[in-house]
Amino acid sequence: MFISEEKILAARILTVDDNPVNVALLRDMLEAEGFRDVIGTTSPFEALEMLASEQFDLLLLDIRMPGMDGHQVLARLPDTVKSYVPVIVLTAQTDPETRMRALSGGARDFISKPFDTTEATQRIRNAIEAQLLYAQHRDQAVMLEREVEKRTAELRHMATHHSITGLPNRAGVRHTLAEYLHDQRGRLVFLVVDGLGAVNDSLGHVVGEQALRSVGERLSAACPPGGFVASWSNNEFIVILPPDDQDWETICDTAFARPFAVDGNELVLDYASGSVQFPQDGDEGDLLIQRAGLAMFFARQRGVPSCAFNSELEDTARRRLQLERELRGAIERRELQVYYQPKVALSDGRVVGMEALLRWFHPELGFVSPVQFIPIAEETGAIVGIGEWVMRQACADTRAWHLAGFDDLVVAVNVSGRQFEATDLTGTVLSALKESGLPASALEVEITETALMRDLERARTVLGSLRDLGVALAIDDFGTGYSSLAYLRDLAIDTLKVDQSFVRDLTDDTDDQAIVRAILVMAQSLGLSTVAEGIETPRHTDFLRQHGCTLGQGYLYAKPMPACDFSAFLNRQRRG
Repeated sequence: MFISEEKILAARILTVDDNPVNVALLRDMLEAEGFRDVIGTTSPFEALEMLASEQFDLLLLDIRMPGMDGHQVLARLPDTVKSYVPVIVLTAQTDPETRMRALSGGARDFISKPFDTTEATQRIRNAIEAQLLYAQHRDQAVMLEREVEKRTAELRHMATHHSITGLPNRAGVRHTLAEYLHDQRGRLVFLVVDGLGAVNDSLGHVVGEQALRSVGERLSAACPPGGFVASWSNNEFIVILPPDDQDWETICDTAFARPFAVDGNELVLDYASGSVQFPQDGDEGDLLIQRAGLAMFFARQRGVPSCAFNSELEDTARRRLQLERELRGAIERRELQVYYQPKVALSDGRVVGMEALLRWFHPELGFVSPVQFIPIAEETGAIVGIGEWVMRQACADTRAWHLAGFDDLVVAVNVSGRQFEATDLTGTVLSALKESGLPASALEVEITETALMRDLERARTVLGSLRDLGVALAIDDFGTGYSSLAYLRDLAIDTLKVDQSFVRDLTDDTDDQAIVRAILVMAQSLGLSTVAEGIETPRHTDFLRQHGCTLGQGYLYAKPMPACDFSAFLNRQRRG
């Protein structure tokens, strides 16, 4: 590191000597060398005042002075001055004791009297250069320390705040929640934003991030004083509310009431939320967050915006986790069975086919309802493998009934939305048909409206390829979803299934009657056959037959049954 000549010559030098001749001599000598700021005084008292109020780069101090000698001046200099202003002692005394005392007092060097100009100026230059180097190092160290403090603060902020929203992150949540739990009561809300994935896919991640920031800003604006809003993940937020403001549903509704204006787009986002109260629902941060998240999960599952935690949710969650775990090996353990429910022609009561339905019999849990395990299989992806197994088993069983003389039977097999989207459905069907020897005309594939409408173009392609195989196609649970005449005309559909929710109260509910009549008229206009589910009374059959429904199934005719019982059922039907 280099100190320029300009900086050395610009140094402020204070000379203190009781002899004015020496003061003048030093000033003349230094100015002759180019030093421009040399100040002299004969009073050590004045020197101390000047050192206390002004900035100097070097002090030239005489040792022997009346009233106060150089040693006493050194003793009175504050440590701060000594650290910034080097001291060179001027003395005619050469004894070691005087020099050691001066060094102990803080002197850096000595200049002997009478002055040797060359030696004196060199010692002065050396002292100034050393001090300027020290000051430069010191300033750089201060700058470095400030930079380190700045970066540390930035890192601390990054460690405790979300990179997109700028709100506190998980670490910030845990820290703040611990403070709340220490001596307060309140409510914690776990909120997940729905729709951001579609925004990212269609408009890009920059717009998605802006939308996420807007959500955070809206939640913060809606949050009352004393509340706290944080980002838990890229689409999840935590809101902590004080005990005197528990209207968390209104806060969430307010934040999402209007579309989000982002980059010229009006984005409609939705949410699901779950909440817990503390300390009633827990006195530990992670447990509260877990329980609020669990309540949020059930809100989403039920299709409602919010859900408050209760102990039954945990019982349900544990049951769900157990079912998820046990479902993984259910096929290999032969716990799954395919049951069959007959379909009859409403015109004459003939059995013309059957629907394949999945049943689970667990050795410890007993019969597990499809309502419980099918959604789990859908969410985990297990439905794909299970669905393929059902397809193979149904085709094999139907082929066996054909060989037994019931060769006009058509089996209907449900295909889940996950299976429809995730697999080569045409390949799966073709493999099952080849493996069993069942003709394609004896298989009907049932798909829900919702699964078809998620990707209409793909649905059109898949249904077309299945139609090319000769397989019949049915829309399951028709009337509960889009129920559009336009897409029915566009897709290769053979059959509409009227959902049992419309059939159950058909004879008493005029609204259900109107809906069923409309579905049947729509199907007739398009040349589609119809199947009504959930027929339980002769009056159901009469109404449906009168309005042109083709086929029916329900407890009036038979409950779902295992293959062996269905064989016996067919034989009884044949015997009359």
